[in-house]
Amino acid sequence: MGDFNDVRTMDERLGSSFNASSARCFDRFIVSSGLVDVKLEGYSFTWSHPSASKMSKLDRFLVTEGIISLYPSISALCLDRHLSDHRPILLREVSSDFGPTPFRFYQSWLRMEGFDSMVEHAWLSFSHSDSNAMVRFKKKLQDLKSIIRLWVKDKKFHLHNAKNS
Repeated sequence: MGDFNDVRTMDERLGSSFNASSARCFDRFIVSSGLVDVKLEGYSFTWSHPSASKMSKLDRFLVTEGIISLYPSISALCLDRHLSDHRPILLREVSSDFGPTPFRFYQSWLRMEGFDSMVEHAWLSFSHSDSNAMVRFKKKLQDLKSIIRLWVKDKKFHLHNAKNS
């Protein structure tokens, strides 16, 4: 991480001249070193002239592909500038957990032998004591989902073994 005093592309500079030769050299250095420029979020420019008439992206994080594979959601956040002519940048990893994967129900399961009786037997076997009928219904559906998943997994396992035999 650091202030490289150079830019890689024309859109990383505003209000001052762009040196294409210098940008190519900087880009070749990054590529030949096996480095990756971490995506910058927040502000586009990390340096600005006190009058704000000139701005450039001079500061960046350069990391190896190995770091990217270990931390795929890594990014750099460009923060507000206060005391310096450079904006501080923060390396961070933000991963979003959107909860469990949705339950998918396939029509083919309805044609599997024993599916109807398994669902009926499972549904009747549940006894939740919650006073709210909607909560009881939700819990029964959650339990049924788990049983269906196990049943389908077991059926596929036996079908696969039968094919192999």
